[in-house]
Amino acid sequence: MEVYWEPQKAAFCGVHAVNNLIQGPLYSEWDFSQVALALTEEERKLMAAQGTESKDYLVFMAKDSTHVDESGNFSIEVIKKAITNMNLEITSLEHPKMKKAKQEPHKEIAFICNLANHWLTIRKIAGVWYNLNSLLNNGPHTIGETYLGAFLQQLAVDKYSIFVIRGRLPDPLQEKGNGMRIAVSKISTKGTAGIDMGFKGEGKNQNNNGGTGAAQSDLERALTLSRQEQASQLSEDDMLKQAMEMSMATAQPSSSSARPAPTSEEEQLRLAMQLSMQDN
Repeated sequence: MEVYWEPQKAAFCGVHAVNNLIQGPLYSEWDFSQVALALTEEERKLMAAQGTESKDYLVFMAKDSTHVDESGNFSIEVIKKAITNMNLEITSLEHPKMKKAKQEPHKEIAFICNLANHWLTIRKIAGVWYNLNSLLNNGPHTIGETYLGAFLQQLAVDKYSIFVIRGRLPDPLQEKGNGMRIAVSKISTKGTAGIDMGFKGEGKNQNNNGGTGAAQSDLERALTLSRQEQASQLSEDDMLKQAMEMSMATAQPSSSSARPAPTSEEEQLRLAMQLSMQDN
């Protein structure tokens, strides 16, 4: 089995994100530009209906399309139109009806995320979640189902807008297009074996999950959040037990000052507290 992934080309991350979502090169930059033109024409007709001599209409006609800039960045409306054209739904994770998706993200099929001009896709393929961000130096990486929620939470902390994708995703296309077809056996939580794209940022945010940092650092931050959440749920007994284990494991008594091993629980607790105070 293979995973389709398009690495970054110019500023066409919107195209890459949608193609990575549907697992094939269905859209090209030209296709997206046609969607942008169609949206602009719809807006022009709406403005004209209010009067072609109005100031708003004249200003609208004088400026370039608001749906694509000179670098090739497409608007959110273009992304949404490209997705809904495939009979899929795209809804903000913050929408009230997405409460269940927020609580149990692993039960969804895909997410598409946006920060400024960058788009990325997170999708489940054959029961496994993948980060298909086109700017990952080491290619796609897997995300454990247990840590998916923490991963999405980290994206939100990094100011990403997260959208839930629902519906029936189309069958993967067989064409290669501008992408790579990668055997799933080569993909791990650390990235894809044999891939080093050498991205230098190109105007994207390099210090967050949408940028060019290694996939491992993305996951590490998600894991840290998850561990923090788990730690907050520990009982006092569990926390005391962990403190004792850590204190005793880090102690380095010299041979000249070796102490007899504590025998009772009271002595173990006293020793752990003494060692903890010494460490501080």
